[in-house]
Amino acid sequence: MWKLLIFVSLPVLSSQSGQCYWNNQHPYPYYGSKTPYDSVRGDFRDVPEIKGNYKMQPDGPMTLKLLQNVAGYGRQRITYGGALLKSPRPETFKPFLECEPVSIWFMVRHGTRRPNTNDSKTMRKASFLRENIIQSHANGNVEMCAQDIEDLRNWNWNPKLDYKKSFLTSKGYQELFEFGHRFGQKYSSFLKEVHYSVIRPTSEQRTQGSVKAFLEGLQGINRSFVIENHIINDPVARPYRYCAKRGVQIINGTRLSFEIQRFQQTAEFKQVQENVQRRTGINIQLKPTSIMGMYDLCRFYRSYSALKRSPWCAVFSDHDLEILEYVEDLRHYFRNGFGDSLNPQTGAAGLKDLYEKFNASKSGHKSFTAYFTHDTMVDMIYSAMGLYEDYPKLSGFERIKDRKWRTSFLTPFAANFVAVLHRCPKIQNSTTNTYRIQFLVNEKEMHLCGDRFCSWKGFENTFQKFTNTTLDFCDDFTYVYK
Repeated sequence: MWKLLIFVSLPVLSSQSGQCYWNNQHPYPYYGSKTPYDSVRGDFRDVPEIKGNYKMQPDGPMTLKLLQNVAGYGRQRITYGGALLKSPRPETFKPFLECEPVSIWFMVRHGTRRPNTNDSKTMRKASFLRENIIQSHANGNVEMCAQDIEDLRNWNWNPKLDYKKSFLTSKGYQELFEFGHRFGQKYSSFLKEVHYSVIRPTSEQRTQGSVKAFLEGLQGINRSFVIENHIINDPVARPYRYCAKRGVQIINGTRLSFEIQRFQQTAEFKQVQENVQRRTGINIQLKPTSIMGMYDLCRFYRSYSALKRSPWCAVFSDHDLEILEYVEDLRHYFRNGFGDSLNPQTGAAGLKDLYEKFNASKSGHKSFTAYFTHDTMVDMIYSAMGLYEDYPKLSGFERIKDRKWRTSFLTPFAANFVAVLHRCPKIQNSTTNTYRIQFLVNEKEMHLCGDRFCSWKGFENTFQKFTNTTLDFCDDFTYVYK
């Protein structure tokens, strides 16, 4: 009996996971500092309240030692006459008393922006490769899915990118509006009672637009806040911009470019080049600048899209994107972070302001401080505090896969570092208030002191040293770059 053999031609797929980009339900979401905020953020409203101490009844000879102050009676040790009790006796203890915020201080990066001049040049040059990819598809030389090619064919350069460089986009405005909305819901009572506020952006349109969006998002507060004019040599929100020594040592130095070029010579990065070369079928040799140009076309256009997609992302696999993300991390590490000792020194200027604002609020006046700045300053604050430091240190020698320093999570668009000073009920027989300081990174709790909060003593141990911060090391305040 004759057997009928049926041969089915299967499409060649673009990614190592066996999926086309256009129908990939879970495309890689992390793109360094161009990561949309919603991809990594938490939510203020989901963070549990900071609780105070138990309030004892006068006749209770009990003592209480908190192991971790969480909502409810989860982890605590209570002794009665030396015996360990599993739970408090209701006739002896009242529930946790609420602490109240008396000062909030934050640094927030602007929302999604358009590319700057250098980004636009690199992207524009890489965009001309589109015709080569389409022609390669016509010749049967690509390893990309037909729909991905069609989406690329229908793509056009956005002429808005040729003017108003680095301007806040509508998506960026929305990010800060929603940030303000969640912040206002979480801290509405505090905001209504603020006695003193400092709300200041830098000079750029993207930060000034971001602060307006944030304040618009504070709905239902029934009070207005004044936006201060930017300071030319802002010693808090952007001291790095006017530090001549940083200009010489970092911006115009060779270490940053050396480490990136070093990584681009590794076998791992070269494999990305080969993958993209094969996938696109382009017959000209793709250089690292072309790869990074297409990467920027992918991540910038993706950040504008309501669907968080760009047809240029189809030229990369998820693994390729992980490797390119490391290039971005290297850039931030050496330009803003632990890669140069000047960065922690500069970031300390912001933390000096934080300590002084909180110390002043212990007098009883509620204060709100908000600086609308850039990813550079947020990175510098992290490095000044010693947060997210890696051992071994990052370098271009090889990719550190399990690193802490990941800009996708630390400084995406609208990245923020928030500190909240709480005043808690007095401990029995105490004449002073108890203060607890809570920290949040991108609306997620960050346990700086091990627990959910720092005591005032723990806060002092970490931050009081910053009161001696000066910018004298900068030599002079020359405008570093435009």
